[in-house]
Amino acid sequence: MPAKRRRGRSNWSWRSRAFRGLVYQVLAAAAVAGLAWFLWSNTLTNMRVRGIQSGFDFLGQQAGFSIGESLFPFDSAESYWKAFAVGLANTLRVALSGIVLATFIGTVVGVGRFSRNLLVRSVCAAYVECFRNIPVLLQLLVWYHRPGAAGPGASSRRPAFPGACSGRRWPW
Repeated sequence: MPAKRRRGRSNWSWRSRAFRGLVYQVLAAAAVAGLAWFLWSNTLTNMRVRGIQSGFDFLGQQAGFSIGESLFPFDSAESYWKAFAVGLANTLRVALSGIVLATFIGTVVGVGRFSRNLLVRSVCAAYVECFRNIPVLLQLLVWYHRPGAAGPGASSRRPAFPGACSGRRWPW
């Protein structure tokens, strides 16, 4: 005798964990959408009251500032579009050179850690352990505020050897 099958009644009651989960997700999505709508309408109302226009019309206006270092020339009389393009080109240049340099250094140091030469292996291990254990923010602060930058100026110091870093001036 075959077993009786229960009718395919869905169990959508408050006792069902799946039903409660669905209801909570719908309520959470509605709360997020309501908050987003409130922030958007409040921002637009405040901008309208203060006479602030939104949009991208400003990109055609004169920038009024110059960019010191760029791949192609830019002066303050050109538009924000060109300033954006120059900034994007500078960002790509720095990012690509950083990627290439980091890949090269990582490969050399990584291979150096497997060297049979004790000196090479130790220097590579010290480099890895030093930079691995120091937080990136602290490294950035140290490179920004270089050692010796707070001391007397470069003209009043004598470098340890020709071409060495002295004070705020680096050899490059």
